[in-house]
Amino acid sequence: MKTAALISGGKDSCFNMMCCIAEGHEIVALANLRPMYKDELDSYMYQTVGHTAIDLYAEASGLPLFKRLIKGSSLSTGSTYEPHSEDEVEDMFHLLENIKEEMQIEAVSVGAIFSDYQRVRVENVCDRLGLKVLSYLWRRDQEELLKEMIACGVKAKIIKVAAMGLLPKKHLLMDLEEILPHMLLMHSEYGLNICGEGGEYESFVYDCPLFKKKIIFKKTEMVMHSADTIAPVGYINLKECKLEDKELDDSISLRDTILQLPIMTTTKWVEEHVPVSLNNVEQSAGGDTETMGLVMWAEEVRVRIVDDNFHVSGVIAPVSDDIDVKDASREALTTLIDCLNDQGLTPTDICSVSLYIGDMANFVAINEVYKTFFHVNPPVRLCIQANLPRNIALQLDCQGKICDAEKENNRKTMHVQSLSHWAPANIGPYSQAVKAGDKIFVAGIVPLVPSTLNVIDGGISAQCAVALTHLETIITTMDKNCTLACCPLVMCYLISQEYISTASQEWSKALEISTRDSEKSPFAPVVQYCIVPALPKGCLVEWHTFVWPDIEDVAKFNLCQGYSNYTVKSRVIYSSSKKEYFSCNIVVDLINADSVRHIQPQAVVKDLLQEYNKICEECDVTDKTPLVKVLFCPVVFNYSQIHQVFSEALSKMNTEKNAAPPVVSLVSVTGLHTRQQILAWCQ
Repeated sequence: MKTAALISGGKDSCFNMMCCIAEGHEIVALANLRPMYKDELDSYMYQTVGHTAIDLYAEASGLPLFKRLIKGSSLSTGSTYEPHSEDEVEDMFHLLENIKEEMQIEAVSVGAIFSDYQRVRVENVCDRLGLKVLSYLWRRDQEELLKEMIACGVKAKIIKVAAMGLLPKKHLLMDLEEILPHMLLMHSEYGLNICGEGGEYESFVYDCPLFKKKIIFKKTEMVMHSADTIAPVGYINLKECKLEDKELDDSISLRDTILQLPIMTTTKWVEEHVPVSLNNVEQSAGGDTETMGLVMWAEEVRVRIVDDNFHVSGVIAPVSDDIDVKDASREALTTLIDCLNDQGLTPTDICSVSLYIGDMANFVAINEVYKTFFHVNPPVRLCIQANLPRNIALQLDCQGKICDAEKENNRKTMHVQSLSHWAPANIGPYSQAVKAGDKIFVAGIVPLVPSTLNVIDGGISAQCAVALTHLETIITTMDKNCTLACCPLVMCYLISQEYISTASQEWSKALEISTRDSEKSPFAPVVQYCIVPALPKGCLVEWHTFVWPDIEDVAKFNLCQGYSNYTVKSRVIYSSSKKEYFSCNIVVDLINADSVRHIQPQAVVKDLLQEYNKICEECDVTDKTPLVKVLFCPVVFNYSQIHQVFSEALSKMNTEKNAAPPVVSLVSVTGLHTRQQILAWCQ
């Protein structure tokens, strides 16, 4: 893509440009924001020290430089960004808007490593301009990254220090390789960021493989901004600089030159995450689709609020000759919002949405409508193709938590839209994770290469391994103390029954690696395997789960009840002190293949709910139970019939505490863990 690079003169923005070129993008322009008056501007958003030499930086790289003065200030400083005409972020918007118009750019390079504040604002601006964000340094290990920069020939001097353990007279004008040992020591002793991500220091690049000429500092001035005895602040004013010619090899392209360096690339990322033996495994075709006939059953939207938690199910999008997929989707989502509004809720209260599509060919059309209903920090989302009747375009359920607006820490959202080597940017209007109260909701995770958003090659083993790596990465980013063992119930959606064995093996490997160094006492998560007709982007697998960060007081038990033609097996994980911590997986397995002829839906549902009531009473959570997903096989249960049976059974359901029954979402799938498994209650 034609790319403009946001540059400050520092090492991060420079090295990210190198990463962009290594990935095949073309840097066509440089973009820089500078202070109006002062040599050094204290900005939440931009590095401005060293701005006086930016013109030489551009000349050294041979790229056109677009500049703009920073006229605004830091006004919108929350975890999200709302455009404000007087905010300094709008200066970046106008700068990039001008470059896009003049250079027809498609993407923006940004050197953010750890700052959500910076990333969120760049993504906001680029989203408004229709530009992609390329942020290949995002969440990289800082020691590994700084060493990689040095090894790749990034020559930079320290031009500002502002942290304990960094002294202006000693550390200013040091090269990166000179300050690296000291930063490793300061990180160990004081927790300083090795790459200076906390503002500990800033740098200015005087040479790198991108430069055709080298920048020489002829005259500098040290300015003491603060003589604090613990953390003095000082910076370098670059008074006079010049360019010096370099010996260049014109026989090799810049990209080939960079690819010869020890720089992280997509190819290297794949090599690290996919065993060599799996690289050339042939991809399988999609799963079997069982399209059901038209359905007359009128789905009823169900809403339940317990304390500050809420659950919604039964939202569907019927299509007809007069209503196409987009219109039906719009009506369904409007119904959802209206139901929430009736309860005093809004879309911003939703934490997680499960979207079941009748035909994955309609994914793009549905997505276009969906994104108009969710904007800043949207909920996480699972998206699969289910065996819906032909006249239903989609079905969805959701759950959320009513958070105190005055307490921002009640809700934390991870909504990364940049291409990087970290984990995949979302491929739709959803977040990767949302933490609300004592629970982390995670989006459905598919096996994409983060830097390209292409599906990983290598077949089911590679796809399972990569998707689980992403899942682990997202969980630990949300809470560094969490592992895969903090997920009480994991849903694994596959397009073929043949893949279950491999998926189970890859899950066991990932769980063992995830918990190897964990101090927490892990419990073994329950994994429910489901076979579906298709998944987004033609993937073979999608993993979906939620996380309990605090698992110190958690117990588990299993039950098994036999009936004439089937058994009902239950696996329960719960906390006696945290009533929200309750997860229940109940499956109905046929005794043998012939038993299917004797199945009576009313009896199966009655027996299942009877077991569920016993479990709730045992755990004392009858009024706190979360949303339930009941997965069923249409070859055994008729779509309309199973909906009616559950509706009648739940309406009659009564406990000793006379609590309302749980909200149940019925999902038609192709198959479950085994061919004898016909029903799975997942909560």
